[in-house]
Amino acid sequence: AAAMVGAWWWMSGRVPSAPTGQPEAVSAAAMHKPEPAAAPLSPEAVENIAQRMSFELANFPEPVAVDTQIAAAAVLPQREPAPAVKPRSAAPPVAVRAADASPAKTPPQAATTAADPLRADIDKKVRELTPRQRAEGEYAKGAAALHEDRNADARAAFEAALQADASYHAARQALVGVLLNARRQTEAAQVLQEGLSISPAQPGFAMALARLQVERGDLNAGVQTLARGLEFAANNADYIAFYAGLLQRQQKHAEAIEQFSRALGQRGNVGVWLLGLGISLDALGRGSDAQEAYRRAKASGNLSPDLQAFADQRLR
Repeated sequence: AAAMVGAWWWMSGRVPSAPTGQPEAVSAAAMHKPEPAAAPLSPEAVENIAQRMSFELANFPEPVAVDTQIAAAAVLPQREPAPAVKPRSAAPPVAVRAADASPAKTPPQAATTAADPLRADIDKKVRELTPRQRAEGEYAKGAAALHEDRNADARAAFEAALQADASYHAARQALVGVLLNARRQTEAAQVLQEGLSISPAQPGFAMALARLQVERGDLNAGVQTLARGLEFAANNADYIAFYAGLLQRQQKHAEAIEQFSRALGQRGNVGVWLLGLGISLDALGRGSDAQEAYRRAKASGNLSPDLQAFADQRLR
């Protein structure tokens, strides 16, 4: 009896009772219990990641490129050849010969014209250059100066081109580039604003101006600039996505989702746009939709390492 009691006591100390099921099954369930879903992004978290995304969304060529080879070759447009000069008759009337021979009645300019009719025709055409032709000539001078690193001369030439023809967008773009290279952002913004007041249908100018406004801390001005030009950028997915990113920074997530979706409808495998869509969905508490957007952004393979790490974090 004592041996049986001792055996019972020894076994009861090594095998705990399991009144509610198998202990191994409980442990396995505890090990595989899913983690709770990540909480929706706070406004502070959205601003942090959206600010890092802003200039990746501004995916457009910087307004600094000037094709110096083409511009330097196009100093002036081709002119029409001078008309052929008809030969004079062999025996003009005596009265005409007397008039031609009289130096008192022949002005110097008329004598030059008679002596060299081709030169007179060229001079006349030069005097009759259109504003656009004068602007093209100044633009070519500026491009040549820029090619030789004479930035002050290039700036003066591009400004002269715009004085001749304010609607010559190539000269305006080149001037903005010179100003930005010289770190004159305020003056560059003024040149862009003047261009948009003349021709609102310039999405590149609007994007460049909005970027400068955001860089100086005026987010609202950047949003307004893009909003004014949105009607002229219906088929410009880069413009629409940049606008969406700025709306996101204003915490206008419903509008941001709409604009990101528009951009993705035109070009659907851009990782940073998909990530932006996921962030706004996440901020509105639409967790499952946000997770799908994050997965697509990660699968795109074109996220920067910084944004890839953020997507991985939200997918855990």
